[in-house]
Amino acid sequence: MQSSVSLNNMIRVVAVVVGLFVWPVLSLAQSNAREANLLLDAEQMQYKKFLETSTIDPVYKSQLERFASTVTDSLQAAFNNKPGASDSSILYILNANRYFLQTIRASLDFNQFQLFELPVVLADFPEVADAVFENKNPVQIVAGWGVNRTQLVADVFRQYPAGKTFQQLADIRRVAVNANNILPFLERRADFPFVDTALTFVAERNPMALVDYLGVKNNRITDSLKASERPVLKQLVSLAGDRNAAEIAPFAAEIAAGRLTRDSVLSLRINDVPAYYQQLVNTIQANRHDRLAGGPTGMLPALRTALHQKGVIFFVNHINELHEAKDELRFASLNRLRPIDLYYLLVADEDELYTSSFLGIYYRLKDSLPYGHSDQLMTMVQYDQFRKFLRACSHYNVLSDYLGSMPDESRWNLLKDFVSNIDANRASGLEDAMDVADAFIGLANEPIYRSMVGGLIDKNLNRCRAANSFYGVRLYGILKEVFLMVTDPVAQQSIFKKLGNYELLSVDSIRDKDNIVNQLVLFYGDDDGKSSYQSFMSLFKNKTDWSVLQQPQWTEISSLTAVQPVRIYANQPLDHGTRQDEMAQKALLAYLNGAQIKPGVIVHRGHSYHLPTTLEYLQPYMKLAILGSCGGYKNLLTVAGKSPTAQIIATKQVGSKAINDPLLQQIISRISRKEDIRWPDFWTQMATEFSANATTQGLWAEYVPPYRNLSLFVARLYNMDDASF
Repeated sequence: MQSSVSLNNMIRVVAVVVGLFVWPVLSLAQSNAREANLLLDAEQMQYKKFLETSTIDPVYKSQLERFASTVTDSLQAAFNNKPGASDSSILYILNANRYFLQTIRASLDFNQFQLFELPVVLADFPEVADAVFENKNPVQIVAGWGVNRTQLVADVFRQYPAGKTFQQLADIRRVAVNANNILPFLERRADFPFVDTALTFVAERNPMALVDYLGVKNNRITDSLKASERPVLKQLVSLAGDRNAAEIAPFAAEIAAGRLTRDSVLSLRINDVPAYYQQLVNTIQANRHDRLAGGPTGMLPALRTALHQKGVIFFVNHINELHEAKDELRFASLNRLRPIDLYYLLVADEDELYTSSFLGIYYRLKDSLPYGHSDQLMTMVQYDQFRKFLRACSHYNVLSDYLGSMPDESRWNLLKDFVSNIDANRASGLEDAMDVADAFIGLANEPIYRSMVGGLIDKNLNRCRAANSFYGVRLYGILKEVFLMVTDPVAQQSIFKKLGNYELLSVDSIRDKDNIVNQLVLFYGDDDGKSSYQSFMSLFKNKTDWSVLQQPQWTEISSLTAVQPVRIYANQPLDHGTRQDEMAQKALLAYLNGAQIKPGVIVHRGHSYHLPTTLEYLQPYMKLAILGSCGGYKNLLTVAGKSPTAQIIATKQVGSKAINDPLLQQIISRISRKEDIRWPDFWTQMATEFSANATTQGLWAEYVPPYRNLSLFVARLYNMDDASF
């Protein structure tokens, strides 16, 4: 089955290909509006003929048929009859209409269009076309659009001044997937007109990036920052050079609005750490209240990041380190925190908490709520990130406990809210669907919840179908498939037929053209990384079986007697403080690229905060990714985006060399014997091995095998071109 091509890339490719043939011909073959009308009529006929033989979903087909006939006819008549319109202006707008139809048809013909996007594209096009024709500013019309539609209209109207504006917006929206990309983008694009808007976007997500930028740069961007009249940007400019800026920056909007002062925030940070954390919580809740009332997101992303960072520094690290101490001492730092603070600690820092740490905070939170009324927590937090909370409870097998501590009606209403309306927000719909899927295993274990969740999925799927909500149909259709696979082996095999068999890793899939299985292992130069490296290297002491070649920046390990040749490339864990470890990794990658060596397996060995660096090295040809760090499970979507067919082993919680080394040893051993790995059997065997020790048994329980990555299946099914629900 052909892997998905993103809509954005597809549109650009198809638009360029079609454009190579369309626009040059138009400029040569057409001289007036009459000819443009005839060509548009001809394209409508081609379009309708294509739809007659197309096998796409009938619901989508009816939308396309209506647009090709009724809507296009209306646009054609309106533009032809515009008072005072010149012949050339009519010619160009009709050409754009025809080009739009050709692009959609070509996209469908190549089976590379995400069908659920079509209704929105078709519904918005007339308004955009009219604005372009009337030479109106198109920025407000496309406010809130994503990259996909923006790029499409940029290509369609590229012969107009508005086309340049659309392209600029598409470019910034493309890089805005990561706020850290925006400042380099602005440096490269001196022609970009929306500098203040782009800088505000950065401020709301990573305010210290602007403060730090002011300290090291002196260019037109810093000039724009200093000249801006936007309150948040002015506040951040005032923090340049302030050694306490990092503690104050997340509150920049509150300070600019006069609700807080710099000194009051700094006083809390210095003198009352719990109160500083609570101020973050209070500000998030205030932002949440404004957002629910229809207000903007504001600095909510930056506040969430700060809450996570401070939660780890103030509380989580200390609690984790005291994992062998009595609870009275271990959780003493939480004594002043309110129930709402404990909730955010669980939601924001789930990936950093040990299992016992999470459970200790959870039970502390539960005990602080009225007996039998745990549902009051949701009202208290305004349902903020409640799906993440329920998903986390499912991970730690306390979801039934939480749901069981509230009245029946509240329980059903909460589950209903959990499953329903994930299609309401396109920006978060996929992530919400993944959160829901992550909780399926815990919910499916309880017959009463299994029945209710299945019914809610069906109800929402039918709702979306009745409302022609194609986005919702896609999300709930996927959730239905994934939910069924939890309880029905036949349904599981149905998904594996689409995505590939995630129960099996074949040696053939990870072997290169020279019949070698190459593996890339990445280490970091802190104490943990050096210890992990030494432990890993102890697996290859047998000189009869393994050759170990030490290079200044990496180590090459080659099998000598294996049935299936194996080579392992591991960077040296050189000093992390001077980034020599990353330089060693890049040198190793350069060597592999130069030698055309393509590792089929990539392994991350290091703390979770090193994982983003490892993920940069992912390649499409990698078929197994082992994320041996704390909370590696949360990065499934990143792996899926960069290595679309890779199977993933990750841990929801603590990554440990006590698990990682035996796990890798067994995988390497089987591959060396040229044995395909059947994950269910492999997982059972490893569970038996780790069950001899309570610590390793608990750690192993948090590792997720490739065939149980439910949220990953949601993401990959979502991105399939030919999925129909």
